[in-house]
Amino acid sequence: MGPLSWINHAFSVLPKNWTEQYRKRFHYVGKHLVVNGKIDLVGNVSVGDSVMIEGGARLLAIRNGMIKIGGYNYIEAAAISATHSIEIGNYVVISNNVLIIDHDGYGLDGNTAIEKPVKIGNHVWIGIRAIILKGVTIGDNSVIGAGAVVTNDVEPNSLVAGNPAKKIRDTKGYTIHTPEHGPTFYPTPKYWAPP
Repeated sequence: MGPLSWINHAFSVLPKNWTEQYRKRFHYVGKHLVVNGKIDLVGNVSVGDSVMIEGGARLLAIRNGMIKIGGYNYIEAAAISATHSIEIGNYVVISNNVLIIDHDGYGLDGNTAIEKPVKIGNHVWIGIRAIILKGVTIGDNSVIGAGAVVTNDVEPNSLVAGNPAKKIRDTKGYTIHTPEHGPTFYPTPKYWAPP
């Protein structure tokens, strides 16, 4: 077997869907979990029904931390790190390179790191490279703009953006393209069909 055919063989036997490799590592798993690629998964992480997680995601519940993800969620290559608790509702889209963290990481001036729970409501869209910091609650039907740094609570039905994130206007949440829209259908959680 030549070098090129060996490489082709190696890629042919790699899993296309990593769900079964990760299913047992979750604290709780609902129906129809899909993991599309290799992810980092540590600690007490639970997911609800019909959750799709893309390769490159990092779900890290370290020390006594807990991450609870609701149903019908779509998580791209985001990093979610908890030493206390992070709760994510239903129908949430978390875009690529998002950071959600409930702690400071390290304490300053000889003090221990501050930990405060993070809560994200239902039907929330978090844009690419947004950062959600400790102690934040995001209300239902909200949209977090790309690159936003969220340091304070977000009221329900709000669109926020900027650093620090500020309310831009009211919203009813994001619109999901459905199969009825034709070829621009996106595999977002409310409409993707489980295998």
